[in-house]
Amino acid sequence: MTKPQLVPDEPATSRMEGGAGADAQPNASPNPQPTAQPGTAPDERLVARVEELERENAQLRAALANAGSGRDDLLTVTALNEDLRNAFGALENSCAAHADSEKRLRAILDSAVGHAILTLSPDGNVTSWNPGSFRILGWTEEEAKGQPVAFLFPPEDVLAGVPDELGRQALAEGRIQEERAFRRSDGSMVWGALTILPLQGDEGGFLWILYDRSDERRVEDAIAEARKRATDILDSIDEALVALDRDYRVIYQNRRAEQLDRKPLSAMRGRRLWEIWPHLAGSDIEEMCRKTMTERVPTSIERRLDGEDTTRWLEIRILPTAEGVGCFTRDITTRKRAEDEARASHERTVMILESISDAFYAVDHDWRFTYINRKAEKLWGVSRDTLLGRCIWEVFPQVLGSEVFETQKQVLREGRERTIEAKSPILGDWAEISMYPSADGLSVYYRDISARLQARQALMEAKETAEAADQAKGKFLAAASHDLRQPLQALLLFVDVLKPHVQGSQGANALMHLGRGLDALKELLDSLLDMSRLDAGVVQPNIENVPLVPLFEHIAASYRPVAAAKGLELHVRSCNASARTDRTLLTRMVRNLVENAVRYTEEGRIDIECREAGGKLLIEVRDTGIGIPPDHLERIWEEFHQVGNPERDRNRGLGLGLAIVRRLSELLNHPVDVQSKPGKGTSFTIVLPPGRNVERPLTPAEAATTGHGRFAVVVDDDAIVLLGLETIFREWNYDVLVAGSAEKAVEALRRRRRRPDLVVADYRLREGRFGTDAVAGIRALFDEAGSPAIPGLILTGETGPECERDAAAHGLGIIHKPVTPRQLSHALGELLGVQ
Repeated sequence: MTKPQLVPDEPATSRMEGGAGADAQPNASPNPQPTAQPGTAPDERLVARVEELERENAQLRAALANAGSGRDDLLTVTALNEDLRNAFGALENSCAAHADSEKRLRAILDSAVGHAILTLSPDGNVTSWNPGSFRILGWTEEEAKGQPVAFLFPPEDVLAGVPDELGRQALAEGRIQEERAFRRSDGSMVWGALTILPLQGDEGGFLWILYDRSDERRVEDAIAEARKRATDILDSIDEALVALDRDYRVIYQNRRAEQLDRKPLSAMRGRRLWEIWPHLAGSDIEEMCRKTMTERVPTSIERRLDGEDTTRWLEIRILPTAEGVGCFTRDITTRKRAEDEARASHERTVMILESISDAFYAVDHDWRFTYINRKAEKLWGVSRDTLLGRCIWEVFPQVLGSEVFETQKQVLREGRERTIEAKSPILGDWAEISMYPSADGLSVYYRDISARLQARQALMEAKETAEAADQAKGKFLAAASHDLRQPLQALLLFVDVLKPHVQGSQGANALMHLGRGLDALKELLDSLLDMSRLDAGVVQPNIENVPLVPLFEHIAASYRPVAAAKGLELHVRSCNASARTDRTLLTRMVRNLVENAVRYTEEGRIDIECREAGGKLLIEVRDTGIGIPPDHLERIWEEFHQVGNPERDRNRGLGLGLAIVRRLSELLNHPVDVQSKPGKGTSFTIVLPPGRNVERPLTPAEAATTGHGRFAVVVDDDAIVLLGLETIFREWNYDVLVAGSAEKAVEALRRRRRRPDLVVADYRLREGRFGTDAVAGIRALFDEAGSPAIPGLILTGETGPECERDAAAHGLGIIHKPVTPRQLSHALGELLGVQ
């Protein structure tokens, strides 16, 4: 028997490998391991069989190697190798099937880009990551694999343990679904619908399927917001809304309806209209509702509801909608009441228009009559029934082109009311015509004013007569005051000159009474002059910054001795401020108030005070005198009105002081207020605008009576006045040249060849010459380059403005006659700057 040859291992192995198919790898080891793709597992029985065959093959090789073997052993080995090759082939087929299955699964997962599909290990780490995960969440598979799934959650969810809780819920429930926000790689958030499934098998883990619902969520939020806005709008309207579907079931009601029904929407929804309100069954409202539902046309009704104490009106409107109908209910009680009131008002208006004495008519924008009252009908002599609706010029063609009609067209064009006086084109008489435009057209009132025009003409003639008389009075006062001032001026000067020459108490007493009489006469003339000048409007204030301290010092020095002579205390409290005013006119106002206080106060005190309040300066003069009764508070400002002086005692003044104060107050715009209590006293307050503080000027010496040999030229055409002026100037130690005209003064100065230190001249001289001409001629005689002009002072009794303007033009001072020696010395001190 031939000994069988042992089959070498390599050929057998090669044959085995060759039978394994095209996918077998060359140089395979004697114990090949099946290759599996990630996520696949080979058939466990085949693996076990291969392992068993390999062990048997190894034993056979070992036996053959040690003892040798015959042909039967070779056949046995060959059979075993064949079995091994078959097992390997089955294993390879199983692996290929698994690989193909995994490939198809991967293809499915890769194509599902609309979902993020990922697997997690049991401890929550990412084990797989499809392209949809990259598209939705932004991380690549390399970045995501191996990371804890918590990186997909917002920090607050991580802190709250949400990822772990989701895993526990999935294990407990087998499957969970929910929606939440997830974090993307760029830090933004995505809203996703998440499904979690636990994986079966030994390895376990979780399958996560995430669907991006961000766009859907935004749409849902927008829809929800739109619904909320719509609901808010419907809830904000003043109408109650109930929406019904086509079966007349309630699908919605707004807040206003809920307030009226006092039933929530949850109790109303789904119920039929007449189930909720049984009284509507068979009513006209049900009929309206059915008509709108079937014919798809709006319907409405107004319903009056009478209660025990109130009456209400409701407007019910039913409109077709896509779902069915909408029932709108509005409380129109206020509107109905307004309509009733408007109707009543219209009736009252008609009644008034019918009863007024004015003729009235109204036209529309086409000039057609819309209303004519009884008065117009009577005046025109035409029945208004035949006029209403007709065009105005069809009935009265004469209106075309008339002033009245052109004005009416202008009123309609401009929309502005107007009243004119014109001849009526219809009646031919003078009428006052008032035209009022409106949205409906034009309303016209007119009345006959022929009698009024006649009365007005008579009044104008009377006014012209009165003005002529007033002018005559003014001229008379001016002439009379001038003529009276001349002798009075001389008397005042001579009384002062006589004082040092009168011996004995009897003569001094007589001279004193003479001076008092002259002072009273001067006061009367001054007051009359002031009144005439103020009434004539010739006083022009010189507004400047006037310090109040010097004014108060002057008032105190002037009136403290007068008050002390009556046993009165005079208290003066000034303020360190300036006012925007006229220095002279303000001083006159305060002096008049102080004089008034001294006259009407028999005991107690007088206070003169200045203070600042509310951005204004207040000068107050208070006294403890007899006071003013309430019914006299306005009359005290009238000329010659005096409280408690029916006998017209001249010692208590003339009654012109306060009248002058009132006129000066209006001229300077310095309001004066008065408060008084009869028997306790009176307070006058002047309100002044504050001025800018200026350096306090030096007060000129009022007693500038020491001439120191100065050369004074005096020009006056009245011999007595000229003599008095010459005497007083010589008493004051002036060197005096007197002349009755400008020519005589210039001629005398040519002879003396001495430049005067000052010139005093009357304003109106003889032969039509003026004192300003005299000063100008004297200045021209001594005109030297660079030398100042000779100071000049004009004395005048004129009341007109010409004198003041002329004096100002020549730079001259002015003082009005009659003037006391003290006033003259004060004026000279200011003119010469004497301290």
